[in-house]
Amino acid sequence: MAAPAASATTEGIPGTSFVSRRFHFVGVGGSGMSGLARLLGGIGGVVTGSDQGGGAILARLGEEGHDVWTGCHPERISGADGYVIRSAAVPSADAEVQQCVRQGFTSLLYAEAVGRLSEGRRTLAIGGTHGKTTTTGLTVAALRGAGLDPSHLIGGEVPELGGNGHGGGSGEFVVEACEFNRSFHNLRPFGAAILNVDHDHFDCYPSTDDLVDAFAGYLARVRPGGTALVEETVPKAVLASLRSDVRILTVGSGLWADLRAVEVRDELGRFGFVPVLLGERLPRVQLSLAGRHNMFNALFALGLAHIAGADLPGACAGVGGFRGVARRFELHTGPGGGVLVNDYAHHPAEIRAVLQAARRRFPGRRLVVAFQPHQYQRTLCLMDGFAEALAAADLTLVVDIYGARESDEIKAQVKAADLVDAVRALGGEARVAGSVRDLVAVTLAARGAEDVVMVLGAGDIDQAVGGIVAGL
Repeated sequence: MAAPAASATTEGIPGTSFVSRRFHFVGVGGSGMSGLARLLGGIGGVVTGSDQGGGAILARLGEEGHDVWTGCHPERISGADGYVIRSAAVPSADAEVQQCVRQGFTSLLYAEAVGRLSEGRRTLAIGGTHGKTTTTGLTVAALRGAGLDPSHLIGGEVPELGGNGHGGGSGEFVVEACEFNRSFHNLRPFGAAILNVDHDHFDCYPSTDDLVDAFAGYLARVRPGGTALVEETVPKAVLASLRSDVRILTVGSGLWADLRAVEVRDELGRFGFVPVLLGERLPRVQLSLAGRHNMFNALFALGLAHIAGADLPGACAGVGGFRGVARRFELHTGPGGGVLVNDYAHHPAEIRAVLQAARRRFPGRRLVVAFQPHQYQRTLCLMDGFAEALAAADLTLVVDIYGARESDEIKAQVKAADLVDAVRALGGEARVAGSVRDLVAVTLAARGAEDVVMVLGAGDIDQAVGGIVAGL
């Protein structure tokens, strides 16, 4: 790509705090980074990027017209007075980052860049321990159903929305508010949702008080005159930091919730309901997604559409037509008619929800769960919860733990066999499955002809999905 003309890149992007349109991404192959690259490119940014790993995401970015490359090549950096955006895994001393700085680029971490983007747009942020990705997708679908074209940044692939990032033509910006490392403190939302507050990232939040304080800090960033949309059981301490001019709306099943569902019907795990918002009945919604939890995710999406001032009948239609995010109750059918559910669930609450959805979707059929625990510390701290959730399956195959950012000392404290023993202690059936490489053979040998296979986890367990499906 030829060096962009200075006049084309230094004028900034209208509606944002970016004073230049030139962006270079280091680590652009990551899920968040690639989405942000797509978003900024869609609203007028001139985007380049690199990644050490290459792979399918990098290839797709190239196909979309972005100048991206594998490896570190400082000599390919062009332009001046732009922004270099790096993932948290990339050090500031990286050669491409340093070359950008020498050419006058401002260096930003990914979370900082997203925060700057949120300052200049009508931002709707979705926070919570569980359900963020699906609810973010549902919110975009609601706004599109209402005739808007929001920008979005989603932590998963959503084919019907064009992927994980999009630069839209209307002023809304819909974004996941991730609590890891308090990255959501960089956001300045007009509407901020909290779906739930549950302990998950023990490396960031050693105590529940730390977690509550972090979510309170997120709500403290809501703009004057904005709205906090919170699940009705969120701890009151989370709300204590809100400005006096920020409105609070609650979502739940209680009679006094500001947004709730009535006339609920279960159609083999897909729920239909009438949303009631501040006493007003909205058009009936029939979800395409499985699981009762997604009914509440849909209520949050409609609440955020209300905050944005969107047409609510259109938003209801958009929510009902949303088909979901990759690896969220993603259904596959094998050549022999066997069924596999692929899901990102990696926390006890998420496992319980996805198993309940599968019981409704496939009544009377055995559930064979292949589960890869994600992080040793999470597995150790939530062992009892994992065991209780997985004991509800008919058979659980526990893959070796997927480690990330952890010390050898923590890794030595827990192994997959410990979870197997804990499930068995509760009366469940469980076996050690070994590595992901072994999982295809282990799963196909364990399942019965009518069993539904479920592949759960946030690590690399989805690499086995294709092989398992081929044998179903």
